[in-house]
Amino acid sequence: MVRAPPCHGGSCGFEPRLPRILFIAVSLMLSILAACTHQSLDEFREEGETVNRQLVLELQKIRGRDDLLEHQGNLQSLFNQLVDIVIRAEEFKDTHPNASMPETSTSTADQLRIELNRILNMEGGREVLEKSQEEALNRLDAFERQRLAA
Repeated sequence: MVRAPPCHGGSCGFEPRLPRILFIAVSLMLSILAACTHQSLDEFREEGETVNRQLVLELQKIRGRDDLLEHQGNLQSLFNQLVDIVIRAEEFKDTHPNASMPETSTSTADQLRIELNRILNMEGGREVLEKSQEEALNRLDAFERQRLAA
């Protein structure tokens, strides 16, 4: 269960009550964050790191191809959430040209890289991961093409 205040109530964070169904809690939190107005690029970085941590947790559950196929939908959703964050951050940068890029945490990125490499080395892992990322990458490509055309 997640308790989250409204955007106008201060923080857009969440307070976990029970460590059950962590993915649903994070998805709910990201939905709440998406409804709030970001004030800095640092908030986008924090949001992205949250999704990266969820990706790491999801990937750590995978022990073989059957697990990978079972978790493919969750992975696809998380990749789409990351692209949403990237797109919104780029739009924010366009409207706030003086905004400075925040420092990023390398530990979460390193963990994600390790888990993705582990999955890529599984039989059929590359194909399933590419399929999981396909929609998100196509959306990101379309966004970049649109920005270049403008």
